[in-house]
Amino acid sequence: MKKRIFSIVIMVSTFVCANHFSFAQCKVKEVVKKAKGNIAKPYKYDSYAISEFEFTDKTQKVEVQFTAFQGQKYKLVFCSSGFEEAVTLNIYDKSNRVKNGRKKVYDNDQGIDNNFWSFEPPKSGNYFIEYELPPSLSGKPKKACVVMLIGFVDRGDRND
Repeated sequence: MKKRIFSIVIMVSTFVCANHFSFAQCKVKEVVKKAKGNIAKPYKYDSYAISEFEFTDKTQKVEVQFTAFQGQKYKLVFCSSGFEEAVTLNIYDKSNRVKNGRKKVYDNDQGIDNNFWSFEPPKSGNYFIEYELPPSLSGKPKKACVVMLIGFVDRGDRND
């Protein structure tokens, strides 16, 4: 009986992992390796976060949250992977669930090109990154992602 339960757990785990990896259309390690050089001194590369989504036949908005901590200065580098559609990136000081007083602090018109954007949060707090996804160019559902690299400077490391 224990062998049977163990086999079922292994099969379910394998299915879940295979399903997760089939969704990830971007080659995260490759994207991170190529883009890491854009976080130069005095910033230190810290980590990355992935936003996975699916282009459909409709326009969509996807919101993710980023928290900037007091005493650190951040540089966020955004890299797109797995799609040609022109995604709009906006960063707000409040969630899209807030009806009034939401202020845009960044949009990707300030970036270098459609595949590379950089943002320095003006202060500590929560920020809400909103990706506006156009309909799929092919008209068929397509999975893709944006990788956000995070660099920071500790208060003691910078000269200001």
